[in-house]
Amino acid sequence: MQNYDEFILRTQRIDPRAPYPVVHQAVRIALYDEYAARSFYARVAEAFGARPPFANIVRSEEQHIAVLLGLCERFGIPRPLDPFPQETNVAPTWLANCQRAVNGEIANVHLYAYLLTQVAEPEVRQVFQRLQAASLQNHLPAFRQAASAAQAQESYHAAHGIPPQQAYVRHGPLSDFLETAFSQLGPHAGPLGLFSPLLRRAHPAMLAGMVAGGAGVYLLKDRIGRHRKEN
Repeated sequence: MQNYDEFILRTQRIDPRAPYPVVHQAVRIALYDEYAARSFYARVAEAFGARPPFANIVRSEEQHIAVLLGLCERFGIPRPLDPFPQETNVAPTWLANCQRAVNGEIANVHLYAYLLTQVAEPEVRQVFQRLQAASLQNHLPAFRQAASAAQAQESYHAAHGIPPQQAYVRHGPLSDFLETAFSQLGPHAGPLGLFSPLLRRAHPAMLAGMVAGGAGVYLLKDRIGRHRKEN
């Protein structure tokens, strides 16, 4: 079953010839777009685990939807049907989904800019401005940062023969931390990068021992060096 104004909702453009007011169309367009974002972010969280920024921003989308539903009640606007749980697919890599989220938030900011040129009702304008600011100031920077980190991680693993789909396999807190650190270091990782395949296959307890052992050697060498200087 489709919405009676499906074409308007899909194209995200006000139709002055439509038999319902502009504010009616604008609120439904905004709500439909937030439906789509919520479904996409939720699917990514399901596929890749409850990790930021998708897991927390999907809760923000729920709040956006609740605010827009409040406008529906205030102005007597029927709620649009939400088809996106059945339509939404996600990309096979974390990076691709982060990039898609960046593009989606940019499009959302532009959508609210357009809708603000169409509506005059102060209450509706205030809500649209708040939601636009949330996308621009909170969601977009978070997804951009995630995309940048994912790009570094996938590039780092690709350099060591690991495909993008495997770059986010979890191996335990310590090994995951070390991999992330090495990927952010990039070319500055130096010889540490050579150990990437070993780190991915190592048991976390072994890695903890490696780190503890390395720290012990460092402290021992430092103590010997200071002793020599003193003598």
